[in-house]
Formats: sequence, structure tokens, C-alpha cells
Amino acid sequence: MNQKPIETWTEAERIAVVKRIFNTVTDHYDLLNRLMSARRDVWWRRFTVRRIPKEARLVLDVATGTGDLAIEIAASREAQVVGADFVPKMMAAAKEKTSKHDLCERISYVAADANQLPFPSGLFDAAAIAFGLRNIPTPETALTEMARVVKPGGKVMVLEMTFPRNMKLRWFFQWYLNNVIPFVGRMISGDAGAYRYLPDSIQHFLHPDELTSLYQQIGLRSVKAFPLTFGLTYLHEGVVP
Repeated sequence: MNQKPIETWTEAERIAVVKRIFNTVTDHYDLLNRLMSARRDVWWRRFTVRRIPKEARLVLDVATGTGDLAIEIAASREAQVVGADFVPKMMAAAKEKTSKHDLCERISYVAADANQLPFPSGLFDAAAIAFGLRNIPTPETALTEMARVVKPGGKVMVLEMTFPRNMKLRWFFQWYLNNVIPFVGRMISGDAGAYRYLPDSIQHFLHPDELTSLYQQIGLRSVKAFPLTFGLTYLHEGVVP
């Protein structure tokens, strides 16, 4: 694990750390997500899926991880889903879960870098990323790529954790991130470094207002930001012109 402050990491260092961490924690990833969010992550994803236009028939899930969002989309509507990720072990877990849910005909997985998506422009009706944008050193590049592969009128969606605006909640969340999450992560996964990175990645990610501005800068329209669970998580969405 890189011991330097996260804000001083180079792009290459950040990518290497992310690949190592997510290949390491795959076996315990879903369990820890449920425990550390008190299962709110399930509700957050379901809210995101409800915001996908009903007429969307082909949806891209960027940084799909173990496939939770892709599975939620395919299980709740008549749509084909493509999950993209650059961590092989996570995608292997996603494929196994997809098979257990009997959704292999509705979901396919592609090895891909979020900054260089291997799809033609305007292919998808919507593109989403859940809890993955903060792991990408250049979020503006990833968002631009997501917008490129979505057809005009389609949505680009980002579900991501952040700090609540309420100062008391902010203080508690910061304490929780820096103390409880590393402890629980170490006890269950045995990888303390991975669950020190998680709090750091949240604390150094864009403020919701900054992400709204980034949406506007890359040309997305009708930009909306939905605070979820007292603002611990936000869903941002914008329409491709």
C-alpha cells in the first residue's frame, strides 16, 4: 500500500493501488459493503435504477465491480446491460453472481478502462457508475467518455459517497470512516490498507457542487443532484445533448 498522502499520488500510482486493492478484497467486498453501509448501498443503487429512463434498452455500468448495479438494472426492467471493469477478479465474481441470478442473457461483461471505453459513440441509452468515480484519477476524462458512448437524450449517472453538509453528521462520518471502517475491514478481509484507502478516497473526492460543475463543463444538460441518506451519498445525473 502506498504510504504517501493520497493527494500526492501520481496517476500511475493511483491506478496500481486501485487494481491491487480490488483484486485483494473481492471475496469480502459485498459483505463489507452491506455491513459498513447498514445495507443502505442496496437502497442507493435501487434509487439510481429508478432514475434510469424506462425506455432505456441498453445500459452501461462503468466500474461494475462485482456487478451489483448491473444485476439490479437487469432484474428490474427489460434492458440489456454491459458491465465494464479493469479488475479481472471483480468481473469474475460479477459473472458468477449474474449466473446465480439467471441473468446471463441480459448482462455481458467487458474488460475496459473507464478512460478509454471500447464502444462506439452514441451506443447506449444510459451510462452509470456506482462508487467507482472516486477511484479514477481523472474523473473528467471518465465522465467525458461516458457521455461520448451515450446517445443524445440519454443519461450519464454517478452514484458516489461524500461528506454531508451538516457539520455534526460530517464530524461523525469522518470519525466512522477513519476508525470503524478500517477496523471492520481488517477484521473481515485481513487487509487494513485497503480500508484505509476507502476513507481517503471519499475525503479527497469532489464535493457534490464540484461534480455538478464538472457535469456542466463537459456539456451535459438538465443536471440534477440528489442527496441520499442525509447527504452521505449523492446521485448526479445529466442528459447528453
